[in-house]
Amino acid sequence: MTSRPLNQVNVPGTSSFLEEIFRGSLRLDLIHPFPEQPEDDRKTGDAQVAEAKEFARRLVDPTDLESARALPRAVVDELRGSPYVKLQSPVELGGLALSDLNTFRVVQAIASWSLPLGLFIAIQNSIGFAPLLRILPDGPLRAMLTERVAEGLISSFADTEPNGAANHRRETVAVPAEDGDGYLITGEKVFSGNAAFAELLGVVATVHEAERETRRLFVVDPAAPGVRRSADHEFMGIKGFPNGGFSLDRVRVPADHVFVENPSPHDVRITAQAGGLAILGRMYLIAAPSLAIAKLCLQWQREFVNRRSVDGVPLGEYEEIQHLIGESLADTFALEAVAEWSLLCEDLGLNPLAEQNAAKNLCSVLCWGVVDRTMSLYAAEGYETAESKARRGAPPVPLERAFRDARGLRISGGVDFQLDYWMSKFVIFSYHRAGVVDGGTPPEAAERARQRLAAALNVRNQRHLAQLQVWVDRFRERCAELARSHPDDAALFAQERTLIAVARLAAEVMAASLVLARAARRTAEGDTEAQDLADVYCTGALRRIADHAREADDPERPDTGRVSRKWIGGDDRDELLRDIVTETGAGTGAGAAGETAPATATGRAPDTER
Repeated sequence: MTSRPLNQVNVPGTSSFLEEIFRGSLRLDLIHPFPEQPEDDRKTGDAQVAEAKEFARRLVDPTDLESARALPRAVVDELRGSPYVKLQSPVELGGLALSDLNTFRVVQAIASWSLPLGLFIAIQNSIGFAPLLRILPDGPLRAMLTERVAEGLISSFADTEPNGAANHRRETVAVPAEDGDGYLITGEKVFSGNAAFAELLGVVATVHEAERETRRLFVVDPAAPGVRRSADHEFMGIKGFPNGGFSLDRVRVPADHVFVENPSPHDVRITAQAGGLAILGRMYLIAAPSLAIAKLCLQWQREFVNRRSVDGVPLGEYEEIQHLIGESLADTFALEAVAEWSLLCEDLGLNPLAEQNAAKNLCSVLCWGVVDRTMSLYAAEGYETAESKARRGAPPVPLERAFRDARGLRISGGVDFQLDYWMSKFVIFSYHRAGVVDGGTPPEAAERARQRLAAALNVRNQRHLAQLQVWVDRFRERCAELARSHPDDAALFAQERTLIAVARLAAEVMAASLVLARAARRTAEGDTEAQDLADVYCTGALRRIADHAREADDPERPDTGRVSRKWIGGDDRDELLRDIVTETGAGTGAGAAGETAPATATGRAPDTER
């Protein structure tokens, strides 16, 4: 490795299991034995999780919140006076000084009762100003924020802009004030969590300094002249979660309210150090709620199967139902493995950033699979709302709510395919360009760890482990071939489908490896089912890995570009829209003689004769 970071998740001199996979090496010595939470910390977490469950149940009724679609201000006021908005802050600031894993567990517990409440708390503990204090240097800004956090500060992170979150450049700009004692910020921000209740904003804006463009984080008072709360956003799911936008028109920000970081050699969407906090933050914002929803679905699956039969045969006796439940159990076991590793590996002296970055997609996609299977199991009763079920006396399981919420987690924090593409573009191929890929021969420590891990696995899982090594070797060869055949970065990065498949293959190898290592540890602890769960998960993962490998090495991919360009340009295939109404139906007015009948959201006029 070099002494200079190769990418935004690389820490020179510090190993990472996923980074080693990127380099073409399966370093099983890094993950076996699989870490476990220290007993004292686990007991602390157990107590805090129990308190968090009671706090959440007392604070909100999730059904009422879903109906009202707004978090009551009284709830926010109680949160402000609680330690839940600063879980990892020191006790002297009113926090709980929790570890990363216990913070994850508390957010998971609260999200299992109310996802909007869980996300409100997750935002404050991930991209709020309480966690920012960890990296702020001494000075006026740190002193001011320390005082505000101690008082129970509610903040909002304003980064995304109307032109889309995928853009690296921020159109919001900050220019030096004429008196030289601050900046004037102008721009538009959308999709800012907790916006309606924010007492301070963290605004990312573009600054021109020393003949270069950079991004800085500005601490903005939303009551300052020129700030306007532009809109409240409502989503198809997570009803009641406060989210909105801000307009800024020459808003003055004092010079000492700017977080000035050292320049980063890598182009990141937000500022470099704040970006590192956001990577960990997605564990709380995305992974914890994903695991909560998956666990709820397991319980709902069991309840449903135990009360239903088909033609006199209990539902759980059917092979396909067993398959559906088995895969859901295995995926949830994998979710736990990814989360635990991503939050404990730093205690082993490893760099967690690559794993935490990959965990966002792994966890949200696995959760979506569990929810989707549960919806298939419940069929019409799953698609029916909890309120409707309650009216007819059926168990009011809020599965359709979880379905909508889980889909949002795949989008929040970055849409899944975009994050996979960036992982390849900015991270994986940086090792190949720097010439620091693995030579293919595992170090002795890794080989000894492979042998020890294999000895702790059953025969089927031993075969899975051997296959993972084969796929890592193929991964290394394919990446090397791509780097050689595309010496120009622009040409390489234009292969988006290929790069997405490359990143997904690596993430799947990581997850399957972690599942096997965790199963080995759990077996040693007396868990008689861990090996079966690992077998189910790895069987599916290896099939997905094979699919990703084919996608990454497909010389006969169809020309979707030619087809889509014609469609986008409006030059072809308009017959595909024949016989439908393409207007959304919004704001068409009431139907009357001589007028158009009001359309539904699908564009179809309602049937009034029913």
